[in-house]
Amino acid sequence: MVKSSEIDFDYFIGQAVTDVNTKENSTFIIFFENGRLMIECPWRIRKNKEIVLGETDLISDSKKFSLKNAKNILLSKRILNISFYEDLLFIIEFEDNLSLELFHASCYFEGWTLQGENGLDIWTLPGGKVCY
Repeated sequence: MVKSSEIDFDYFIGQAVTDVNTKENSTFIIFFENGRLMIECPWRIRKNKEIVLGETDLISDSKKFSLKNAKNILLSKRILNISFYEDLLFIIEFEDNLSLELFHASCYFEGWTLQGENGLDIWTLPGGKVCY
């Protein structure tokens, strides 16, 4: 995997999660102190090497899993690092050994959008190409 070196994610480093959209049947949106991440692609949250919640869990058992679980896990956690591997994987590392991993999986739909209040706007197009 080749890590993208063109995109500077430093603006988000140190920001904490301030909220997570928990409305049923709506887009997964994570709000930071000065930005947000809208997720419309497969994702998972890991603690160390173990998956603690993933998109498939919500789809498979919506009575047991919801975006409220994601909010409980991520709320107030600070971003330590962001890595983007062109066309493959977007990873946000949080404190407490937590990470959020996004996988663009569509040739027809956009995958995710990361926006900062400083005007930074990064998103993946259908097919996975990143734009900013």
